[in-house]
Amino acid sequence: MAYHDGMQSWDDEQLAMLRPKYPAWDIWTVRCWPNHTTWCARPAGHPIATINASTPEDLVEEIAEQEREALQRPE
Repeated sequence: MAYHDGMQSWDDEQLAMLRPKYPAWDIWTVRCWPNHTTWCARPAGHPIATINASTPEDLVEEIAEQEREALQRPE
């Protein structure tokens, strides 16, 4: 976690809320200059990000979509 003078950023707080809700996913952010954050996720253990979103809400929607698609795929 990045150092923020002892305080968590809004992004850090959102990550702390999202991670327990999606234990099968690795979730992280990439901060882009000057003030944009990209929200990233991948199924745990997957080698690359499968989701890049603009907001935590978009990230949640994309996770739900990928999970729905996975359930519809025949094994």
